[in-house]
Amino acid sequence: MPDEYSASPGAKPAGNGGRKPNVGAGGAGADFAALRRLLLGPEQVRLDELATEIKDRKVTPTDIAEHLPEAIVIRRLRDNQLGVAMAPVIDTALRESVRRNPETVAAAIFPVIGPAIRKAVAEALSALVRSINTAMDHAFSLRGIRWRLESWRSGVPYAEIVLKHSLVYRVEQAFLIHARSGLLLAHASAPGLKLPPDAAVISGMLTAIQDFVRDAFRPGEGGTLRTFSVGDHTVQLETGPLALVALVIRGNAPLALLRKQQRGLEAIHLQYANALVEFNGDAAPFQEACFLLEDCLETVVATPRATHGRWHWVRWVVPTAVAAAALLTLAVRSRARFDRAVALLSAEPGIVVIDASRGFRWGNWAVTGLRDPDAREPQAVLAAAGLLPRSLSGRWESFVSLDSAVVVARARAAWRLPAQSGVALMGSTLHVSGPVPLVAIEFMQRASLPAGVTQVTMDSVSIVLPAHLDSLRSSLVADRVVFAHGESSIDAATSAQIRRTAQLINAFRDSITANSADILVTLLGRTDPSGTRERNASLAQWRIDRVRAILAGAGVRAVHLRELALATARPLDAPDSAQRARINRSVSYEIAVSTLLRRSNER
Repeated sequence: MPDEYSASPGAKPAGNGGRKPNVGAGGAGADFAALRRLLLGPEQVRLDELATEIKDRKVTPTDIAEHLPEAIVIRRLRDNQLGVAMAPVIDTALRESVRRNPETVAAAIFPVIGPAIRKAVAEALSALVRSINTAMDHAFSLRGIRWRLESWRSGVPYAEIVLKHSLVYRVEQAFLIHARSGLLLAHASAPGLKLPPDAAVISGMLTAIQDFVRDAFRPGEGGTLRTFSVGDHTVQLETGPLALVALVIRGNAPLALLRKQQRGLEAIHLQYANALVEFNGDAAPFQEACFLLEDCLETVVATPRATHGRWHWVRWVVPTAVAAAALLTLAVRSRARFDRAVALLSAEPGIVVIDASRGFRWGNWAVTGLRDPDAREPQAVLAAAGLLPRSLSGRWESFVSLDSAVVVARARAAWRLPAQSGVALMGSTLHVSGPVPLVAIEFMQRASLPAGVTQVTMDSVSIVLPAHLDSLRSSLVADRVVFAHGESSIDAATSAQIRRTAQLINAFRDSITANSADILVTLLGRTDPSGTRERNASLAQWRIDRVRAILAGAGVRAVHLRELALATARPLDAPDSAQRARINRSVSYEIAVSTLLRRSNER
């Protein structure tokens, strides 16, 4: 005890040199404190240590894992708050799992989703087959004709008319309604059905009707309305303690449908018991209940037993005859199209068809023959007539065709004649007319005549010059030698101008003759109208003679010059009279380009 006391907190050695402590009032309190430390000191130290350990203790995952399963079970038995709290976490985890490992998730849900998909597809195909069979059974009967007339008069599609008359029953809509509040919890409708304006409004009306029947006919007895009719529809209700299911049915439903409706309502009560009890107006927890309602949606059409009457074979003969007629029509049209294509190729210049056949598959043609290299491609010929088949094969051998169209095409290609140039073959003579480029004249001069041509005529050909030569000719035509009034003399400056013009004429002629063409320069002499006719004619000729002499002296050959004294004929126009009189006292140039080819060439 003395050792423990001396080691305990607050224990101090005696400070009086071994003397006894004071036993007064203050001394008695100190003695009690010392006595308490002696008796309770160790336990107080242990309690302080335990408090510090508990305060610093951390809960580890291992500790939570030991008690988490039991905690989840206890909480689930108490209420559903654990599921509500875990729902967002589970949704996020599922989305993340699908995003990261879609194959694993697909493999996990395959045993469930596969049969469901197969069942849905099978039911849809079965309904489609039943509808098609019903339509075909009545397509060529008097009943079918009456149905078509009804469809035409009412504007309703024929398929819906057939379904209307052959329908046994069809559950079009299913409503899940809360029994106490009358609010709509879930709704399902048949595929392709035009939905009502507001399913919640219909739910409220059904609840109101149910309350009216209960209060008016069975007050206090809990009676309910089971069925009522609205036009072609019957509304069938099944009521449970917490909810009711209403089916909207077209036709006469069997008792088995009521059993299915009851089983569905029982499943809803079993699965959504807590949600129905705690319902506060939010229908979100009941979204999955649509799958239970959809089990009640079904369509059953009549499948009458086949009767073999006297004329039962008609229903098979007529469709067969129609199909045979359609196939025969297609075959005849295909054959006519093929024959037309062969005739078109045979009539095409430069193409000779030797053999033509159709393949086993429609639209596959094989054509063999001769084709001139300058003739059109067979595919282009057929495409222009809209007769190009799916596949055109065959072998075409080259040959030289003397057909006029092919000869013309051959000449155009060899001489590089544009489409604006006129080319026509008469006998063995090729007539070229219209605008012809200067370079084409050179090709015509150097190249041999195309096969089938012995002569070429160049009547009415206008040579089209290149841009630089055409610009030079335009500048020469715009040039004028202006004289004084009543004069024909030329001063030194004007003489120098004429010599420069002579150089341009010689350069223009050299460029033209290099391309197998030639020029002819016409000197146009003019006068103003002030003199007499004879005087003006003589003066115009004198002026031409002066210019001609200078041009000849500058190297312009006489064979390339021609004179035309216009005097006052064909006067030049100007804005004012003085300017008009001045420009008409002149000599101007008119340049014509002609080909050096003879009009009739023999090669």
